[in-house]
Amino acid sequence: MLRFDLHVHSNFSKDGLSSVEDILRAAAAKGLAGLAITDHNTTAGGRRALEIVDKVAPGLIVIPGEEVSTKQGHLIVLGITQDIPPGMTVDDTIKEARRQGGLVVVPHPYNRPRHGMNIPEGADAVEVYNSRYILGMHNRMARRGAKARKLPEVSGSDAHQASLVGSAITLIKAEKNPKAVLEAIKEGKTGIDVRRTPLHIYALQMANGWAKKLRAFFIKISK
Repeated sequence: MLRFDLHVHSNFSKDGLSSVEDILRAAAAKGLAGLAITDHNTTAGGRRALEIVDKVAPGLIVIPGEEVSTKQGHLIVLGITQDIPPGMTVDDTIKEARRQGGLVVVPHPYNRPRHGMNIPEGADAVEVYNSRYILGMHNRMARRGAKARKLPEVSGSDAHQASLVGSAITLIKAEKNPKAVLEAIKEGKTGIDVRRTPLHIYALQMANGWAKKLRAFFIKISK
C-alpha cells in the first residue's frame, strides 16, 4: 500500500505558507510515496512540483491538481496541469475535469463555512477525513455520504504548511506511478491513516489566512 497525502496547499495558494520545495522535502522525510499539490484555483504549484521533484525529492510521486472554487463549493481535481477557472457550476467544472482526464474528489463535504458541498453526481471519490477539523462531525458525515453513494474514500491533511504534510494519509493499492495511483483511487483500492492538525497550529493558520485577506482588502480600497 502506497502512502499518499492527497490534499496539500503550497504558497501558490493565497493562504499557503510553504514553498513547493519545502513541501516535497517534508513528504520525502515522512516516508510518503507521493502527494497531490492542490492549490486554490491554480495548478501552478503542482506544475512546479513536477519540474523539480527529481532534484528535490527523487522517487516521490507528484500528482498535480487544483482545488476549484465552484458556484456551489470546492472540488479537488487530481491529475491536471491546466487551470480550471473558478466560478463555474459544479456540473461544468466536472465536465472540464473530464475533458482534461482529471479525477474529481469532494473535499470537506457538507461543511458550508469551509465551502464544502453536498456530494454531487459525477464525483469519483470523497474526502472522508480532513485533518483540519477540530471536531469529527463533518468527517463522520462525509464517510456516511461516501458509503451511501458507494464512492471511494480518501483522506487529506489539507496542509497549508510543510510541517503538516502527511497528517492524513490515503493508503493506495497500486503500482508506483501516477496513472496507476489515480486508477486505483477511482476503483476504491484505498484506506486511510490519519491524525488531526494540532489546535494551536490550526488557529495560527486561520489567523494568517485572515491577515492576508485583510491586507488584500485594504490594498484594493486604497487604490
